[in-house]
Amino acid sequence: MVEIYVKNYYPQEYKGTCVVRREGETTEKLVKRFKKRCMKDGLLQEMRERMFYEKPSVKKRKKWRRNQRAREREKQRYLKNLEKLRKKRMKQKQESVSKIVKRTSGESKAS
Repeated sequence: MVEIYVKNYYPQEYKGTCVVRREGETTEKLVKRFKKRCMKDGLLQEMRERMFYEKPSVKKRKKWRRNQRAREREKQRYLKNLEKLRKKRMKQKQESVSKIVKRTSGESKAS
């Protein structure tokens, strides 16, 4: 039985982790696509996690540490952006001051 699908739509691929061989697709590309799908779905990570039993307290500790690292990264990003903003405002302030100085010096010469 031959099934014909609209280009790039394969309903079987939406039922879990599976790939359907496309027309003119090599075996290597098919395997590569399957690996990519498995990585995206998190199957390999889940298999590694389930290989050995992990006590709930250890899971909790790992989760806390992972969240702590995420908070630290977010804090670093925030501080970096804040520093950029400060530099930008200082530059604007200096430019406005220099404009005022130029205006006042130009007025005193005209008098």
